[in-house]
Amino acid sequence: MQLNIFLIIFTLLIIKPVVNAQFVSVIGIDQLPLVFVLVAVFAMVVSTIYSKALSTNSLRKVTSATLYVSVFCLLGFGLLLHFGIATNITLYALYIGVAIFGVLATSQFWIMANLVFDAREAKRLFSFIGAGPIVGGVAGGYVASVVASYIEGTNLLFLGAFLLCFCIPLNRVIWKKHIQQLTPIQSKKRFSDFGDHPLWLIRKSKHLTYLALVIGLSVLISKLVEFQFSSIASAQFTDPDELTSFFGFWFSTFNVVSLLIQLFLTRKIVGTYGVGTSLFALPGGVLLGSLILLFSPMLWAAIFTKLWEVSVKQSINKSATELLSLPIPAAIKSQTKSFIDVFVDLAATGIAGLFLMFLVNGLDLSVRWVSVLTIVIVAIWVWVAIKVRHEYVNSFKLKLTQADKEAKKALPDFNNVSVLEGLKRALASGSENQILYVLDKVREIPDKRMFDNVVELLGHSSARIREKALACLYFLEQTVEQPQLEQLLHDVDMEVRYKAFAQLLRQTKQQRLTIINEYLQHSDPKVSGAALVGLSEDARNNPELQKLLKIEGRIQDKLSFLKLAETEEDRFLYQVMVLRAIGNANILALYNEIETALYHENKRITKEAIKAAGLTMSPYFVPKIIAFLEFKDTRPVAQEALLFYGEGIIKELQTYAQEETSRLELIWRLPEVLEKIDSANAVKALFGFLDTPDVALRLEALRSINAIQRDFPHLKIKKEDIVERVMEESNLYKNMLGALYQERQLLPNEISEEIQAARTNLVNILERRLDGTLERIFRLIGLRYPPEDVITAYNGIRSVNEHVRLNSVEFLDNLLEPALKKTLIPIAEGALFESISSETIQGLQVKIPDERVYFSMLLEGRDPKLKMAVFRLIEALGNKSYASLVKPLIQSKNEKVRKEAEKVYAALLA
Repeated sequence: MQLNIFLIIFTLLIIKPVVNAQFVSVIGIDQLPLVFVLVAVFAMVVSTIYSKALSTNSLRKVTSATLYVSVFCLLGFGLLLHFGIATNITLYALYIGVAIFGVLATSQFWIMANLVFDAREAKRLFSFIGAGPIVGGVAGGYVASVVASYIEGTNLLFLGAFLLCFCIPLNRVIWKKHIQQLTPIQSKKRFSDFGDHPLWLIRKSKHLTYLALVIGLSVLISKLVEFQFSSIASAQFTDPDELTSFFGFWFSTFNVVSLLIQLFLTRKIVGTYGVGTSLFALPGGVLLGSLILLFSPMLWAAIFTKLWEVSVKQSINKSATELLSLPIPAAIKSQTKSFIDVFVDLAATGIAGLFLMFLVNGLDLSVRWVSVLTIVIVAIWVWVAIKVRHEYVNSFKLKLTQADKEAKKALPDFNNVSVLEGLKRALASGSENQILYVLDKVREIPDKRMFDNVVELLGHSSARIREKALACLYFLEQTVEQPQLEQLLHDVDMEVRYKAFAQLLRQTKQQRLTIINEYLQHSDPKVSGAALVGLSEDARNNPELQKLLKIEGRIQDKLSFLKLAETEEDRFLYQVMVLRAIGNANILALYNEIETALYHENKRITKEAIKAAGLTMSPYFVPKIIAFLEFKDTRPVAQEALLFYGEGIIKELQTYAQEETSRLELIWRLPEVLEKIDSANAVKALFGFLDTPDVALRLEALRSINAIQRDFPHLKIKKEDIVERVMEESNLYKNMLGALYQERQLLPNEISEEIQAARTNLVNILERRLDGTLERIFRLIGLRYPPEDVITAYNGIRSVNEHVRLNSVEFLDNLLEPALKKTLIPIAEGALFESISSETIQGLQVKIPDERVYFSMLLEGRDPKLKMAVFRLIEALGNKSYASLVKPLIQSKNEKVRKEAEKVYAALLA
């Protein structure tokens, strides 16, 4: 690939000084704007023919045909100039032909490069391959400069045709060995299924539109700079051969500088600052040069401006613009990129010619006024570069979020013409989930205009909706007709009954005690139970009302009826009403009833007891409720119970986490509770968990911080120390990766089945822990960057689809700041454990630790499973020197770890 582009540019730089010098000397500098316009006119014809050829032939055939035609044209033009036949017409045709060849041949080469290399390979190799054309430019220009002193310049056209012949077999080898071996979508380049003209495809895509504008504006500026350079140079050198030698020397010198930039700066700049930022290197230097030319139109200023434009354009800017086309689908890219590179390039040349004809030929202004036009275009260029960077990042993001986008199509959109009308329509005809969603919104922002719609839901078939609608009535502060509430007191759902009586109490002003007594003594246990629970809630913070209504005595009465209940269901209903009433009224003397029920054999009663314990909001019940977070079936109700405490639970959970007797399995569940609390103190508590040595707790805390950031965006999260924490987790990742690599290297060499089984177990656990560390890293990044972008990238990196992973890495490469990028991109590239190799380890600069070192590291952590795996391997190895590593763990507070340490230590000593 590098040799191919070297020969193309070598040929171009041999013939270009000849063409420029001959044209300026024979035709005149004043005709240069006209030939720019003619280049654009003929470009339209060529682009149409080229596009039609691509629609009926493969890209490989069209590329080969371009080389054959170019060779024959060079030979023909060389003969015409050598024999002096129609010299002026030949020079016009030659200038136009060389201009078209320059952009068409290089465009075809970079399309091949995009097919051969994926996004990550391109990022690494384009800077290396890009050195080929620069070296070719250096060699070609110097050859032209030297040879022009000995032979007539026009004879160099024959040398160019000879060199170009070598590109034909080289091109064939690249296609056969490196493109046809790829997937069908990469190798098959027929476009019969794409009927749209490339111009229409570009118009439909913002990315392609901005890419075309960036390339077009860079060409436009290039031609303006070229005109100033050629104009000032032609005034200094009047002899054609001297001018050829001058152009040849400086074109090569420009390429020498470009080569140095390509070798030492391009990869570093593009890799560190990203594709988008790299685009600003070219306009910055051109702006400076144009300002100098505006005030001092001297040869040195023209050389400086042209030097910057050529050297940066062929190095940093070329790599950046080629990378910009990577997210474009292969089929569309092949159809449009040549069109952009050829048509847009040459059309911009024509526009430059028109501008110059207007300024120089029409208004008869000096070359310094061209600088004013250049400065204006540079400003437009910068604006477009900002836009194309945004679209470039979005293109990768779109590929990664396509599935999420499809899933979200099913979600209701309440932001249409009228939010209020949209909410009302959803309540009237939405699905259960949509209605529940809207009712939550009504609670957050109560609007009395929604009252009638909410009341209608009291007769809905879904008990959850009826319950939520009753809860909304409290926030709407409106009155419901009493018969309707009395009917709901007989509802089949227990929660609906409780909520109905609570609403009845809230809106009853007269004969309140009469109604209370009437329902408390109701013959139906469902109704009397609802009355007792509703009343206890209403009297919670009113000791006088509790005494007046004898709440505790009434609860005791209900307790006495438990054994007399006729059916199991009635007994359950009595039990629930008693527990709920005790919790609501917070009656300390009856706590034992809740505590006994917590361990009832009936799981339904246990869950109700957990709720009741939470309703008391007593610190006494906190550790007892936390214990139920361990089990999947009781975890949701335990979380709900802890949230009853409100913000006060935060301090209790922190205290529990710090107690030495608390079990790790339960501490890991605490962040999931904190993430549901809309409080800055909850965020502070979660960040406190990040400072613990327990990696599992850190991961859970990060997941919860991300959830808080998503659900409560108004809560401010301090991001100053995020980078430092990312570095810490990255170092841990590398250390564990080194341990994993070492274990994998040792595994195949083990003869003992016991040792092999122990190593396999440790490898499996290390893989899972690495996965958790990687997630922690990305969750930390999600606190500094848009979390939806980061999590999408993380999911892409963990994908089994290689192309998705590559797109994810490229997306991150453009998202992250340099400090994070340098650390995380290598980690992201080697994220799949199956691909860990010595190259991956070297790329991450991971030091392979001695077995004793990483055993010590793993045993010092707070991960009991890793410790147990290391114990098992140490015991299997039987190495007595490891006894000193095991001995400190005999004092561990974790019972399992302590007993295993005692066992292994004794075995080693024996």
